[in-house]
Amino acid sequence: LMRNDSNLFGRIDKITLILYYFLILFGWVNLYATVNAGSNLYNWNWSNEAGRQLIFIGLSNILIFIFLLSDPRIYEFLAIPVYGIAIIFLICVLFFGAEVGGSKSWLDIASFRFQPSELAKLGTILMVAKLLSKRNVNLSVWRDRWIPFGTILLPILLIGLQPDAGSAIVFLGLTFVLNREGLPSYFIQLGVGSIILSIFALAFKTNTVLIIILFFYLIALFIQRIQNRVTLKDLIRHRISFLMIIAVIWSRFVNFFFNELLLPHQQVRIKLLLGQLEDTSAIGYQTTQSLIAIGSGGITGKGYMKGTQTKFNFVPEQATDYIFCTVGEEWGFLGSSIVLICFSLLIGRIIILSNLQKNSFARIFGFGLASLLFMHFAINIGMTLGLMPVIGIPLPFFSYGGTSIMAFTAMLFIFLRMDSYRWETL
Repeated sequence: LMRNDSNLFGRIDKITLILYYFLILFGWVNLYATVNAGSNLYNWNWSNEAGRQLIFIGLSNILIFIFLLSDPRIYEFLAIPVYGIAIIFLICVLFFGAEVGGSKSWLDIASFRFQPSELAKLGTILMVAKLLSKRNVNLSVWRDRWIPFGTILLPILLIGLQPDAGSAIVFLGLTFVLNREGLPSYFIQLGVGSIILSIFALAFKTNTVLIIILFFYLIALFIQRIQNRVTLKDLIRHRISFLMIIAVIWSRFVNFFFNELLLPHQQVRIKLLLGQLEDTSAIGYQTTQSLIAIGSGGITGKGYMKGTQTKFNFVPEQATDYIFCTVGEEWGFLGSSIVLICFSLLIGRIIILSNLQKNSFARIFGFGLASLLFMHFAINIGMTLGLMPVIGIPLPFFSYGGTSIMAFTAMLFIFLRMDSYRWETL
């Protein structure tokens, strides 16, 4: 093998580097405005969220230095230990975790508060990449599906027990990685169908849902009869009939899950999204104020640190889950569009680089990173705009949180180091 380094760190993708530093610095600028709303521009305090976030950014840059100097081949070896440690932490947090916002999602280690679900994201995509990069793995057969499925499902279940539905949901994005590596597309179709059916089950009465299922079942039978010219008896035995039975069972299960397992405030959030409640004074207050803040920004925004919704603290959790409100109010449609475009470019660039990888482990790891970033980005923005239930998903590189910013930085620069290795072995 012949090294082809252009500098100390190898050939690092400059586009990804620029996008990362723009997002992380612009994110901090908006966090500073949120935390110091109503004060002068230079009201510095290391103990508030903006000050601590700057420390976390500094620590993230130390991680960047370490990862860029590392041998990228070590990460496949570390997949099992990192995943195992993450699972142990997720189990520990159920017993010894600090409760924040009704969920036991944090471990207090000395004076540092740590969220194990963030480490679990890194551990899971490392483990999935290790499993799927084996030469004899074939996701078109059930024999090779169980272990990857279980690897993703285990952290979902443990995080769901905290309970932290938002952090658990983002792991479902790894289904796209499995699909990219050979899992039949009907799994994605079943997932999308389940979501649509769940919405119908919650929005309409049981008999109405059953009529809708029967209607689509009869249409599917009719299409199969025309295309394949099979008898009615064969059609009844067709897998469409099996799917219809599953749909009926699922529609009943959704209502049970909603009524028996979800907490009251979670039920209200979903009812608000479905238009079944009008509640701007309690749980719906967050989304209402979020929309007011973003809408009030207009085209160019009110100006840096001049947002009234931010200044008077109308939007709860604005430093974490609702940080995008500050962007919308102070930078307007143009600023919001730039953020959306940069996130889209970053995710797209990761996918492009993943497709260029000669090493299957690096390729799969890249797709896993892109999937997790997309899930966080899409759900957080959707939540802020009132398009999705409020489930507490931070916006990467923007929302306050040391564990989150360091975890996403670690995943991104591990991948960039893997990508640079392509050039070192030319």
